[in-house]
Amino acid sequence: MAQTSSERSRGRPRLEKSDDLRRAILNAAVDLFGARGFDGVSLSQIATEVGADVALTRYYFGSKHEVWIAAIAHLIEQVEAETDRRSDTEKSSSTDQLKVAIQDFISVSAKWPQLSRIIVFDGDKTDERGKYIAQHVVRPFYKRMSKLIRGAKLEGTIPNVSERTLFFMITHGGSFPMALPALTNSFPGGDIKTQRAVMAHGDAIIELIFHASAT
Repeated sequence: MAQTSSERSRGRPRLEKSDDLRRAILNAAVDLFGARGFDGVSLSQIATEVGADVALTRYYFGSKHEVWIAAIAHLIEQVEAETDRRSDTEKSSSTDQLKVAIQDFISVSAKWPQLSRIIVFDGDKTDERGKYIAQHVVRPFYKRMSKLIRGAKLEGTIPNVSERTLFFMITHGGSFPMALPALTNSFPGGDIKTQRAVMAHGDAIIELIFHASAT
């Protein structure tokens, strides 16, 4: 027997609507967790942001922790898609690949500053969320970047210093001005929210890192 519309409304939401709502919940969660951290956000606040019932948020994701995990995965998926879209054929040297990776990272950090903010709020903890950020957010990028850093050191284009130090110089120094635009813009250098300022910021970091090997 075919279901009536009232019967469908009591069951699982229709697919075309549920996909849109699920995406809207994730986008709202990304923004709220980036602005307030895990402890400063409730499921009710996320649901209110998209005009949904909190029960639907639980229906799609479960607990607040599970919403947090899903929101980060959603954010990383967008960042990776943007990075893949930007990349063309692989460069011939680790030096060239590293320069492209730095500029790409800074560009996507400007587009999604929520990622750096979430890392600030929960990345320095030793709990489940802190470990998740270390293992699933930072470590994959560290693995990729450290390989390029090692290659560039072998090519003699960057100083032979700690890979970890260089990695955090690039990632923290590269992303935090866009994650904290009010603080950044309180100093001279142009509005960091503009593409021109972001590109100049990336060029400056690349110049500092690679020029140091020539001194």
